[in-house]
Amino acid sequence: MRKMYWTDLGTSKIQCANLDGSDVKDLVATGLRIPNSLAIDGGGGKMYWTDAGTSKIQCANLDGSEVEDLITDDIYLPGGMTVHGKKRKIYWTEAAWGETVECKVQRADLDGSHVETLVFTEMSIPNGIVLDLEMGKIYWTDLTKIQRVNLDGSHVETLVFPELLPLGIALDSSEGKMYWTNYKGAGVSKIQRANLDGSDVEDIVTTGLDRPSGIALDVVEGKMYWGDYDNYRTAKIQRANRDGSDVEDLVTLGLERPSGIALCCF
Repeated sequence: MRKMYWTDLGTSKIQCANLDGSDVKDLVATGLRIPNSLAIDGGGGKMYWTDAGTSKIQCANLDGSEVEDLITDDIYLPGGMTVHGKKRKIYWTEAAWGETVECKVQRADLDGSHVETLVFTEMSIPNGIVLDLEMGKIYWTDLTKIQRVNLDGSHVETLVFPELLPLGIALDSSEGKMYWTNYKGAGVSKIQRANLDGSDVEDIVTTGLDRPSGIALDVVEGKMYWGDYDNYRTAKIQRANRDGSDVEDLVTLGLERPSGIALCCF
């Protein structure tokens, strides 16, 4: 099965389609408020997502059935989400809430139990998150930087200080590259990439973007996918080659503010 899944902040839905944008389906269309990000556990047949409007982490089957609340206590503004299926763990970022709740990188078992805080320092507004299982690292975007840490939360490193606002992030460990979306507001938004240590930053898509958000890679086919929107006026799911060439519009109807995006390719 080769599908893309995404959350939409404007329609409060989780949807899916084929990788060419055909056969768009609503999977979860009730009970959501601000679904930020989602992750797919293809082997387990589940999708997991954060909702900053309901302050929850939830999961469902890949067809949207059997929605479950996993984490509802001591969670406020969950952002990025990723999953480690083999270790049966979910990881997410949490933004600060007033003066009482710190920014965090957290994880838990797939059923929401055994919540751990891995990182709670040196962050402003953490957002996208992704795992490098080969090197045992967690990467995330923040308000002004991209950081990483060991899977146990030790040794925080700041890798890149983008001039824009980094949002989504994805890794191609085989090529030693990380990719991220960068939002500039009234300026020029971009998709960029760099080596995994933050060196050799490249602009790979610099035109036709408004507010690019989540990003996902199809390493086998050499493609990247992302959502983009412009304050409810235009919204789309796009893809391109990993070098930024051959940008395609895949889904342009029925969207308002597509945010998190994930692929299921098996």
